[in-house]
Amino acid sequence: MINTDKLTIVFVHGLAAKPPAADLHRLWQKAFIENIRIDSASLASKLEANPDIFKSAYWANAIPDHIEDTADYVTGLNKSVNKVIGIRRRLKNQLHIKKAGWAGANIKKFGLSIVDALGSALTIKDNVIEEYMREVRLYKNDQFIAEQIRQPLEDILTTAWDKNHKVVIISHSMGTFISYDVLWKYSHRSEEKYTQYRNNKVDYFITMGSPLGDDSLREFMLIDRWKKSPDSDHEEERNRLYPLNIKKWHNFSAYGDVVCHDSTLDDDFFKGMKQHVKAYKANDLKDYTKLYNPFENAEDKKNPHKSYGYLIQPKLSEKFKEFMG
Repeated sequence: MINTDKLTIVFVHGLAAKPPAADLHRLWQKAFIENIRIDSASLASKLEANPDIFKSAYWANAIPDHIEDTADYVTGLNKSVNKVIGIRRRLKNQLHIKKAGWAGANIKKFGLSIVDALGSALTIKDNVIEEYMREVRLYKNDQFIAEQIRQPLEDILTTAWDKNHKVVIISHSMGTFISYDVLWKYSHRSEEKYTQYRNNKVDYFITMGSPLGDDSLREFMLIDRWKKSPDSDHEEERNRLYPLNIKKWHNFSAYGDVVCHDSTLDDDFFKGMKQHVKAYKANDLKDYTKLYNPFENAEDKKNPHKSYGYLIQPKLSEKFKEFMG
């Protein structure tokens, strides 16, 4: 088993309308550990006994005029997180999508564009189309803000690599492409602060509710990484499309989550990485789709995009245990 004393697990959150950093970290850590506990009490105890394993690449305050969630909202969120953990405990590994109801009604949205899909996501907190696209535009158009958003993850990675730690990144929503861009920078940027870590890798990259499968949104965000054609005859140009420092990447998407309405990354990333970067094993790059995200907010409205509903997924627990050995 991997030594937990030499392990760093990084949380990278999504949309910037967030609880204060300490509350967000506590709730993510709680949901993740309680998920593991259902299948492996011993592993959960080891993680719980070493809280310094967990780091948060909290970037929400890099967004101008960002206002943290109120104490009342955090109180309600605590109850919602406890509720979704309770569902996982009750259903154990039978946490599957229901054949009818809200999920069935939302599946038909998968064929929509990301903008149309987000615009119809009425159960997601706040005005998603306004907040999400505003933050994406800031990320693309204001490089000072983009660097501030990426910096927390960069700092955590270099500290972990300096300590020769195994590194796990658990990312959600907008945090998935922030993480992708950071890993791309350490693979391809020429500045010394990146080249000195060229041989360091992330051992396990987890993406949840990721918009990376949407063509228009991906091109909107990843800028220079997609200037080269994936059909180019030059191996170096093809390699430049992808990070070269990921050992294992698993992507998780839930029914009804319109942010990841293109629920698979295989056609967008995994096939190309297997062909052009290295000979991955079959399970090193894989999508896990059609998950049931049972999260409900304080008003009992379902939100299949919410991070806590992903953090209690049985498949996530299973694959993390396999990674830990």
